[in-house]
Order: sequence, then structure tokens, then C-alpha cells
Amino acid sequence: MTVKTDHGEFEVRPLTFQDRRKLHGLEVRSVKNGDIDLSTFYDVLDWVMNHAFEKPEESLQDLDDNQVDEVLLAIYNQYKAPSKKK
Repeated sequence: MTVKTDHGEFEVRPLTFQDRRKLHGLEVRSVKNGDIDLSTFYDVLDWVMNHAFEKPEESLQDLDDNQVDEVLLAIYNQYKAPSKKK
């Protein structure tokens, strides 16, 4: 699947049902007292990066850390978007 960002278009692996459940579990663990704990949410983004790209370093090496986070958030949001297939 293709994800368009301000930093380019990225071809990423889609989520299977099992992948989606794993991601959901990581999300749940990142919520503490109703707020998102950024240090554990970083683990969510790290999982997204390693799942989305076969070779993350090659795909993201030209971006600074903030840009990498923006790309990973865009991929995360795409993964979390409801499927439009019927």
C-alpha cells in the first residue's frame, strides 16, 4: 500500500488481522491514566516502522528524526483508518 506524506510517498506492507491486534495491544499499553505516555508510544512508532518497511534505514535515511516521526505517524494513521473495502 502507498502512504503519501509531506516527505514523499512510501510503499509499506499492509496489516493483517494479527498485525492489527498486535498494534492495538501496543496502543493500549501506551495509555496511562487516560493520557498517552510518549515514551511508550514511541514503541508503537518503532513497531510501525519495522512492520511497514523491509529495510527501514534505507527507506528513511534521508530524513531527520522529526521527519521520520511524521512519516511513521502518517503510516500509523493509514493503518488505523477503517477499511473502505465492502
